[in-house]
Amino acid sequence: MRKMLVTWDELAGYQPYVARILGNSLKNRRLAHSYILEGPLGSKRLDTAILLAKTLLCQNLQANGNPCQACHNCHRIDDMAHPNLFYVEAESEQIRKKQVLELLQEFSRQSVEKGPRIYIVNEAEKFNQEAANTLLKTMEEPGQDLYQILITSQVNALLKTIVSRSQVLHFTPINKKQIVLELEKENLSQAMVAGISEYTDNTDKAREMAASQQTSDILELMFEIFKRLETGEKSAVMAFKEQRDAILPDPEAIDFFLTMMVLFLKDMLSHKIHYHSLIVFESEKELIGKLADKTDQEKIEAAIDQVLDLKSTTKYNINSQLAFDALLVDLERGFDHGISGSAG
Repeated sequence: MRKMLVTWDELAGYQPYVARILGNSLKNRRLAHSYILEGPLGSKRLDTAILLAKTLLCQNLQANGNPCQACHNCHRIDDMAHPNLFYVEAESEQIRKKQVLELLQEFSRQSVEKGPRIYIVNEAEKFNQEAANTLLKTMEEPGQDLYQILITSQVNALLKTIVSRSQVLHFTPINKKQIVLELEKENLSQAMVAGISEYTDNTDKAREMAASQQTSDILELMFEIFKRLETGEKSAVMAFKEQRDAILPDPEAIDFFLTMMVLFLKDMLSHKIHYHSLIVFESEKELIGKLADKTDQEKIEAAIDQVLDLKSTTKYNINSQLAFDALLVDLERGFDHGISGSAG
């Protein structure tokens, strides 16, 4: 199970506005009965919903307002097993009326335990029309101890009547520095931390990539290709062909590989124009410097455009094998004679 937020101060490090609004509402006992947590994937929306549920149900709430994380209720919420906490998500890409009716049926029964009841709807933009209209019934006369939390990346996709009866909290993309701090706790290489944090601002995705051997293999292949381009002793095309099928099995892996190539070429450009503080792959500064020193600036810029063009074409299922071969052959020739501007 992924690590969740455990304190409001921790949330403030990622989403200061949201932490301040909810913290003040809890302190002043002025919580709204319906919240919409709106923002991009990986911006700590579900973590916030769980943290709020724990704060409302914790049996040993701390003086600073944080749930204890140790009581029976906190543990049951961790397992999504508390009888006063309900969780709804899409079935076959939709949240259906049947799911909302089942939720309403639960609320019609007397709670088996004391304390407020909370329901969390994840990806609320996937309500179908019938389900959304049915949900409105729970909002017309909200119970004093009933809290609704809707999580969405598309608040405009929700019924206006649902939005108007809720307090909308906007989550921003996670700051890259925060993702770097998270990844550094995992004892990853500098290249892994830098590459992943440049690639995504989704904390969940970053953690998933950090745990994947494929991420490490892609970076190693990318560095090996540039090492071969620098020495000219072995074929960069062959290095790619030897490992292509094993580590580039899907479009997302290909996109990551090409993004890392662009970052490396941009590092060469940063070295070339003496903006060393902008270099992403600091662990590879020696290799970056050797390649940059023997390549004209405009040739590096042309190579960046070339890789970006390939990134675009792979999205349209153009024969990626031939396109990669053409790119690497062109780069190989370019590092022998100054990078050429086109793969033909």
